[in-house]
Amino acid sequence: MIVLERSYSTATLTRRFEIIDEIRFNNIDMLIIYDEKIPFIAIAEAQTRIDKRGEKRHHVVATLELARRKKGDEILDVSQFWQDEQVFQIGGVVVNPEMRDFRLATLLYETLVVKKNLTLMSDNDQYAGGRALWQRLARESNNVVVFVLDTEKGQFYPYDGTKMRYDGVSIPESSIWSHHPDKTHWPVVLMAQNNERLISLPTP
Repeated sequence: MIVLERSYSTATLTRRFEIIDEIRFNNIDMLIIYDEKIPFIAIAEAQTRIDKRGEKRHHVVATLELARRKKGDEILDVSQFWQDEQVFQIGGVVVNPEMRDFRLATLLYETLVVKKNLTLMSDNDQYAGGRALWQRLARESNNVVVFVLDTEKGQFYPYDGTKMRYDGVSIPESSIWSHHPDKTHWPVVLMAQNNERLISLPTP
């Protein structure tokens, strides 16, 4: 079981991070912080704790690492299937055990898509926890729309030139996920985008 030991001084938090939002969970005020350079997003306690050296630090309860994808990357160099340059593939997600009932990982996904207007792409290798997170995001979020993309075909499901929204059940699971060691659907990824932004885009 992974427990986050990460924390930041107030000076480091101010210098390095953008505070995207302020929230309250489990009767604790939290900050959603974002480092665009890495890129990296986290949830940290707003109230500082005193560490062993007597320094005030903000304790981190959830983190999400991202990998920036650009045109020319092998996985994206299939067609012009996204509307912007801000495409990020999901890396490692860690949430402290005592905070897992609050669905903080889902909140981090949604915050990036809605507040930063990023397009998020799933990892190619999806474990049970990752699949459940994407299903929950697709099913419950009113602000995020999820699509299924086959990067080899360069098309969204149902692969006929249209784009079908995934709501957690609308597309057969057998068309999305591969179970280790099978890699039949290795090229298939999920894409999460800002629903309001998609609606506002002009129709081709």
